[in-house]
Amino acid sequence: MAKQVPAVRKSTAVGAPLNYMERMAALAKDATKQEESVSSGAFISFKGGRLSYQGNPIKGDELDVVVLDSVLENCYYGGEYDPDNPQPPVCYAFGRTEEEMAPHANSSAPQSEKCAGCPMNEFGSAEKGKGKACKNVRRLGLIPGDNLSPEGVKTAEIAYAKLPVTSVKGWAAYVRALSTLDKVPPLGAVTTIGVVPDDKSQFRVTFNKSAIIPEKVLGAVFARHDSLKDEIMFPYPSPTAEEPPAKTKKPAGKRAKF
Repeated sequence: MAKQVPAVRKSTAVGAPLNYMERMAALAKDATKQEESVSSGAFISFKGGRLSYQGNPIKGDELDVVVLDSVLENCYYGGEYDPDNPQPPVCYAFGRTEEEMAPHANSSAPQSEKCAGCPMNEFGSAEKGKGKACKNVRRLGLIPGDNLSPEGVKTAEIAYAKLPVTSVKGWAAYVRALSTLDKVPPLGAVTTIGVVPDDKSQFRVTFNKSAIIPEKVLGAVFARHDSLKDEIMFPYPSPTAEEPPAKTKKPAGKRAKF
């Protein structure tokens, strides 16, 4: 009788090549997912005074949403905006109070140790006009407001919106109105976000209360809010090779599924 040769078995040891390749594939998937989360596709766009999401125009330039969370954002680009080669800010910061804000660790060209006192965060530092070179804006994390059931809120896709500087005062006024008149924060209401023409700034973003969130849904809303509190401060990608990071410059005098 011929001697049987035992079948060759693939190693399942932790350090085996097959395991390395499987782990590499998993990490590649995670890295892709991470980069997608910081791409412009995750943001609602107000470009040109029109609402769009992932390149798709939003009918009527209005959208009902639930704003789960918002943070202060300071962003300095270090040069004029190039529509043919848009770049992320070279210095940026997130925070819930102005006092705590400092350049993010991923900033490619930090302008100061803290935002308070930074020359780029002073009025008169802009290249043109009397404004700031560093833009003080808001980042909102939100979900669609058209499926207000616990399950709908739980599974809703999260998108982000970066409010233009000229619309920050309107957002602040809306937040105060909700607090004063309805005793709720933004996550307690369905908000209709829209854009309208503006003589001074070409357009501005508008905020109007559409409805108050039903009590039976609040548990799901708070759960999504809690999970978003850290996630909303995700960093920008690094500038591309076509546009090297801006060098720190000294201002002239004090002026330097939706």
